Formats: sequence, C-alpha cells, structure tokens
Amino acid sequence: MLAISKFRIFTSQLRNSMATQIIPDFDLPVDRENTDAAKYDVRAQVFGNENVQPLWVADMDLPAPPFLQDALSKRIAHPCYGYTVQSQALKQSVQWWMEKEHEVVVGPGSILFSPSVVTTICNAIAAFTRKGEGVALFSPVYERFYPAISNQDRRVVNIPLLLDDGRYDIDFTAFEQACRAGKVKMLLFCNPQNPGGRVWSRAELEKLVHICRDNDILLLADEIHSDIVYPPNRHTSVLAIKGAGGITVLAHSIGKTFNCSGLQPSFVLIADKTLRRRFQAESERTHTGDINLLAKTAIQALLSGEGQQFKEALISYLAANRNLLAKRLAPLTQLSMMLPESTFLAWLDFRGTGLAHDAINKKLIHKAGLGLSNGLVYGPAGEGWFRLNFAVARSELEKAISRLENHFA
Repeated sequence: MLAISKFRIFTSQLRNSMATQIIPDFDLPVDRENTDAAKYDVRAQVFGNENVQPLWVADMDLPAPPFLQDALSKRIAHPCYGYTVQSQALKQSVQWWMEKEHEVVVGPGSILFSPSVVTTICNAIAAFTRKGEGVALFSPVYERFYPAISNQDRRVVNIPLLLDDGRYDIDFTAFEQACRAGKVKMLLFCNPQNPGGRVWSRAELEKLVHICRDNDILLLADEIHSDIVYPPNRHTSVLAIKGAGGITVLAHSIGKTFNCSGLQPSFVLIADKTLRRRFQAESERTHTGDINLLAKTAIQALLSGEGQQFKEALISYLAANRNLLAKRLAPLTQLSMMLPESTFLAWLDFRGTGLAHDAINKKLIHKAGLGLSNGLVYGPAGEGWFRLNFAVARSELEKAISRLENHFA
C-alpha cells in the first residue's frame, strides 16, 4: 500500500509554502490573445477568419489553480534550472492521486513519465507493433490517433462506434471479429471517450479486456479526461479491471484537469515488467522518458488535497456550463447535442440542417463567427458533427450559445 503518511507530510510542507487561495474566479474571462495560445493565435490559418470565437482546442479558457502559480513561482525563484531526477515525492504524488481518485494502487516502479499522452502513444506503437500491423481504434475518436498509427507505417483498423439514441456504444462484435481474423495487434482506446464524452461502464471495460486478453492485443488506454466526470457517472480505470495489468499501457496527464498542457506533464502506468521494459527501451531510444522540472513541480503541487478541492469546484462549474448549453440548444431544430458524461467538450450534430458538411463549416465560421473543431478530423463518422469546448467563463459561453441560436434555430 501507498505510504500515505509520508505523502501527507510532503503535501503539508508544500501547502505551507503556498498562498491559501485554491479556487480561482471561473466567471472572470481570461484574455489569452498574443500569448502564443494555439486556440487563439492561429485562427486565421485554421479558419480563414481571425475573429471567430475559438472553441476548438481542448484546453480551458479558465484559470489554472492559484496554488500552482505559487509553486511554479517559488521554483522559478531558485536561480538554477539544471537537470532533475524523478524523485520519490514525484511518484508518491501519482500514487496518491490514482488511489484516492481512481481506486487504482500502483507501485512506484510502474510509474514512468512522458512529455505528452501522444508521445506515449507513439512510443507504445513503436514498441509493441511492427510495420504493416494493424492498430485498432473506435471512431469517432481523438484525431491524433490516426497519424500516430499511419506515420509509423502501421494500418489503421477503424471500428466505428454504434450510435444509439444519442449515445455511443462499442461494437464488440466487429472488434472481436477483427481480432480473431488477425487484423489487430494493438488497440488505442479513449477512456472516457473523446469527442463524445462517453464514460464506459465497468461491464464494458471487462468485456473489452477479455477480448484483448483472449487475442493477445496490447491495450493503450488514454485516460487524460478521466478526472473530469459529471455525477452520477463514475470513471473506471482500465487498470481497475481484473487481468488488465498484463496487457495495458495507461497514459494520463494533469494537462486537462488543471489546464497546464503547455508544461507537458504526462505520466505512464505499466504494471507488467516485460511491457514496461519494452516501452522504456523505446522511450530511451527517442529520448522521451522524462519531463521538465516545472512539469515535475506542477505534478507534485496538483496531485494533492488542494488539487482535489480545485477539481471538485471545476467540475461543478463545468457541469453548470454543460447543462446551460444543453438547455439552450434543446429547442433548436437544426442541431442536437450529445450530452457529455465527462470532458469539457460538447459533440454537436448539425445533420438536421440538411447542409453538406463543408457548408455547415462555412456557416459556423463566416455567419455564426464560431471556431469549432471539425468533426471529420475524428474520422468519417464525424461527418455533420462539430466539437465545442465549453470550458470558458459563463459570459463567453452565453455569447457562443446566442450565435448558435441566431443561425441554427
């Protein structure tokens, strides 16, 4: 079991060195223009319109925790920024969070670090598959999955999700048939799902793990959105499923939950020693097995009791945003919203407009003045769909809703 008492001493010392404010004012809009923020500063290139309201990139226009700023400021105040180690305290932070938040107990030897979840995915594909082999995914899905596979000369095995009454389900029959036919060597799996925000049940995960184990499939679980789940839904980590440890590489990050992806603060959990050695060998080859010193500082500050308090307040605010968006869009006849059970992303169905996908996109950009994520980047199943990021101050969300009401009534 985790040495909780030692970790509490550490977090207490860290807390005493920080300001007392934990929850920022989420209602206060944050000006991110001219900060090299991808969401804002490349609008002209992406949308052909530099004035769209940007609700696309999956980071938040909400402030990070004030105590994170304090921790980073304290570290920056030290005049040396040399090489750092992966300390015991750093790994204890991850252990504590996974046990408290996800009921997953991991040993310190199972914890690795990576600049990003995508880096982890790319390294895992290289480590556990060969050129020409198939890597499966359930689409529509996070757009970076596709190039991570194809850029390494592996085959994308696309298993479309089943859309039933506004909710996605896994097509287990199609997946199992592909596995038994020898078409699949590895599965990239969003848990929870992106872009639909689906929280997979324990029963679904048990069935998925069973299929993967029976067919010797490596399961890469992308759980980056797992901390933001709306009650009464509850996230179940793949590593909480019996038998999953021997086939799973779990990728996580504090980037989504605490709006600090720019620090590149990701970690990897691999329980099986053989899998871990193979993954580490690839990480060493690509020189991507460590994170920078500010990312380490951030992980230790955020995966803590203060981090829990911030996360709970954030979920409450995001849930109110989600509910407001769903309520206001419900009367509209030209679009519908898949209610997300997790994430701060709304998957919007514009097929009711009767317009072609490109025409919908142009209307969003040039008439409504909205920059949303184009559904086709998530795969062919995204035709007619667009993703809206509602992690913004409520006044900004009101503006976006009004734009949709005015042009898609």
